[in-house]
Amino acid sequence: VYLDEGPVRLQLWDTAGQERFRSLIPSYIRDSAAAIVVYDITNRKSFENTTKWIQDIINERGKDVIIALKEIEAVNNFNLSILYI
Repeated sequence: VYLDEGPVRLQLWDTAGQERFRSLIPSYIRDSAAAIVVYDITNRKSFENTTKWIQDIINERGKDVIIALKEIEAVNNFNLSILYI
């Protein structure tokens, strides 16, 4: 990806929420500019587990974290209020 300042490397790492990959988070994001945590809106445990992943990211990079919804088509099956920041 190229920006005005020059090329930017975009790498995406999908750990699939597996606990065995938590120890790798620091090496994945050490020099990153951002981290994105994605959870499955149809799976409450998926959402609850984001707390651990977010804390790992905050410990390594600070408080810039984006939480994204997976299975957005399922939103119509829930009574949700979504806050856009």
